[in-house]
Amino acid sequence: MALEIISPNEPMPVNAIKVYIYGDPSMGKSSLGMTARKALIIDADKGAYRTGALRRAPVQIAENWIQVANLTEQDLEPFDTIVIDTIGRLLEMVRSHLANDSRNTKGDGSLKLNVQGTANNIFQTFVNRMIGYGKNVVFLAHATEDKDDDLVIRRPDLGGKNRQEIYRLSDCMAYFTYEANQKGGSNRVLKFGWGANYHSKDCANLGNVNVPDLADNPTFLGDLIESIKTHLNTLTPEQRESVEREQTWIHFMQLCNEAQYASDINNLMELMAENVEHPQYLNKNMWYAIQKAAKDLNMVYDQQRKRWFETEAQ
Repeated sequence: MALEIISPNEPMPVNAIKVYIYGDPSMGKSSLGMTARKALIIDADKGAYRTGALRRAPVQIAENWIQVANLTEQDLEPFDTIVIDTIGRLLEMVRSHLANDSRNTKGDGSLKLNVQGTANNIFQTFVNRMIGYGKNVVFLAHATEDKDDDLVIRRPDLGGKNRQEIYRLSDCMAYFTYEANQKGGSNRVLKFGWGANYHSKDCANLGNVNVPDLADNPTFLGDLIESIKTHLNTLTPEQRESVEREQTWIHFMQLCNEAQYASDINNLMELMAENVEHPQYLNKNMWYAIQKAAKDLNMVYDQQRKRWFETEAQ
């Protein structure tokens, strides 16, 4: 069989993508997920019943992680999209599964630090298997808010480490919210474009996308996913890498600006260290950004421990 070689200046086919959507309660996240193409809803929150008349897709109620992990390619053959509702609850199931083994826990019952990393790896392996099957994956998450001086910032309601891992795993991420319109009312909007008061990732030049009445638009999310793939399929590998680097840098700078504690700065150090696939100049710029953020917070760097500390903690 002849090799099908794709040269660096040719687009790389994208058959399946990962989309990350988070929003406040009662925004209609589950109903939105139901409009993905040939969707299977993995209902970890056990809230799919609330979609009422908008429950268009089959639902697999997730009781535990093993039940989800054992889904086979044959099981998933009828579906094009796997919707995880919500990703926070499913990650809790992974951690609970690992905690069943006492060797993975500390005296207080919490997971050992290295096992928390194992939980992330297990979940990423599952997602990559779905992509390998040719399935689009949609992560649904609740939103939480933090204050940075007078600015209220909306983020997915996941722990810092998990939040960054899922961000990096995703092709696009949007904050699902209401936005005032010119008629004095409001529209539901998926905010993929950058904003100072929310987190997002836009690798397909989507900007803000209005969400119509889903009762009249039963294929809305499926059509949106196809448009994202169509855009990505016009890009060469170099162009895709350039867009990903740009989004990574924008997000990293946002995290630097939002940092308030030494733990935030040290998390940024870990995030920088994980970006080994990025060019050296990007990691160098990340290091400069970390130093500035730490200096603005009056922190000091311990060369021996390779960590930042509040001045009074020294």
